[in-house]
Amino acid sequence: MEQLYLEIGKIVNTRGLKGEVKVVPWADYPEIFEEINFVYGKDEKRYLIENVKYQKDNVILKLEGVDTVECAEKLKNSVLYVRKDTMPSLDDGTFFVADLIGLDVFDENEAFLGKIADIITAGGADVYIIKDEGKKDLLLPALKSVVNEIDLDGKKIRVTVPEGLM
Repeated sequence: MEQLYLEIGKIVNTRGLKGEVKVVPWADYPEIFEEINFVYGKDEKRYLIENVKYQKDNVILKLEGVDTVECAEKLKNSVLYVRKDTMPSLDDGTFFVADLIGLDVFDENEAFLGKIADIITAGGADVYIIKDEGKKDLLLPALKSVVNEIDLDGKKIRVTVPEGLM
């Protein structure tokens, strides 16, 4: 079943007295908050984004209806979501992390390696964490030379495992 919402960041603190919140963005680029109009919080509560600012690696958001530091404090440690269907289109060969989690991973000989359990961003390439019960986790770089095919409809990925990783 396709996910309707994507996690886009987490409110980690308040900023100022007028209800602004400090968000750690979980997107490839923090400017995404300028391209979307709404975020969703707990219980699918929708917030209009009134203003976006940047502070180091964080995003400062002014959300409609959050007008005091007390209101903002109640949102602290909340995860923010965005509706997937409102996100800008992705480039070819680019996928949402949520779409890849749980996909079956097979090598070039069709041997099952496990499922993608998580994806971490490390330097120049993402790393897929592949888990198979009873086996050691496989950390696979998401490089063109490694990932041969991603089939979202078939819920599987075909890879060539670099020598020495198994």
